Amino acid sequence: MALNDSLKKINIPVLDTKGLYLKDSSNLFSKKELNKNDLKKLDYENISIVLKFYFRNKQIKKTISFNSITGLQAIKKAISKRTELKEELEEHGLIKKKDFKTLNEYWDEYVTYKASIWDPNTKITNTTFYDKWIRDKAGEINFEKVTTRDLQDIVNLILKSTNPLTKKIYSPRTALSVKQQIRSLYNYYMKQNVIDKNPATNIEIPKFDNTVNFELSDEERLKLFEAIKSYPIQKYKGVMLFIYAGRRLNEVLTLDWRNINFNSKTYNIEGIYAKNRRNQEFPLNPLLEKFLLSYDQKSSGLIFTAHKDRTKPLSQETFRRHWKKLIDSLGINMRIHDSRHLLGNTMINKGYSLEAIGKTMGHSSVHVTKRYAKTDLNTANDVLSDYLN
Repeated sequence: MALNDSLKKINIPVLDTKGLYLKDSSNLFSKKELNKNDLKKLDYENISIVLKFYFRNKQIKKTISFNSITGLQAIKKAISKRTELKEELEEHGLIKKKDFKTLNEYWDEYVTYKASIWDPNTKITNTTFYDKWIRDKAGEINFEKVTTRDLQDIVNLILKSTNPLTKKIYSPRTALSVKQQIRSLYNYYMKQNVIDKNPATNIEIPKFDNTVNFELSDEERLKLFEAIKSYPIQKYKGVMLFIYAGRRLNEVLTLDWRNINFNSKTYNIEGIYAKNRRNQEFPLNPLLEKFLLSYDQKSSGLIFTAHKDRTKPLSQETFRRHWKKLIDSLGINMRIHDSRHLLGNTMINKGYSLEAIGKTMGHSSVHVTKRYAKTDLNTANDVLSDYLN
């Protein structure tokens, strides 16, 4: 297929998309001109866009590529790049070739490598976070020349910026996430011998209280538990039971029947879906066992599947609607992840050790892991038995 045959003109009336063409080498689109709705098919795929413009009666073409962002984000970035290149031509008469790779380029390669390790939701979360705080602020700097000062400036900006949703200043926790994300990126390339130092290591983050204080009264907690057990739609009831037992939503939605061992009364969370990337084993409490035995039991395949495609997991968005319906009926302001905080805080109040609670919840912290390493599954089973009854 000739290059021109694979180019699809991009036409979005509210944006200046003149001279932008999608390089559709895989022939994803049969039409020659794409609109805003067509771009959704490109979300988080590898996207190549050809920029065309004229300079001194000569047509200039430049191909730029994106991945791990939405199609619309790619178009907006391409528009900005086209404007930048035109200005560079008008000022210098040519497009200068840089002799270095930017932070953004190394990040995009890093995401491509991590795509086989991260679950899809983690990939979206990490790339969205990077795009929001780092890509446009430090992303075009020479990767090997990024300094702690460059990154500290981003952190300082976060600490004085207002979250548009909460109307409050972003917490140091958000700044810490920037440090952790960039530190992981540079650690990876240090192992590849690309660089020999990590500029994120010395970023300064103000101390903050990391204690989670979400609690419900015993009466509220029991009402929540009863509402979950009586939820009328089995699929969503099952997801809620696992969440109430301390599992993260993504862990539940990726559970496979082969992860369930009725003989040993345990179930496994595979490392690829666990936050700490390690295979984890948990006790199959009688309540969970009873549910699974009464559910659409199979030898393999996802337990909680999408309605129209049984090969795909139930979507988080669909489940969140049912969760909201449940908590609204109880008059409780509670996020899905607060179930884990509820479990931890309730068990602390009941006098259980941090080691036992850590084992029950599958904490990812190395420090906590060392403290609960000697706790066996029987202890974790005792914790859940008390909590779920």
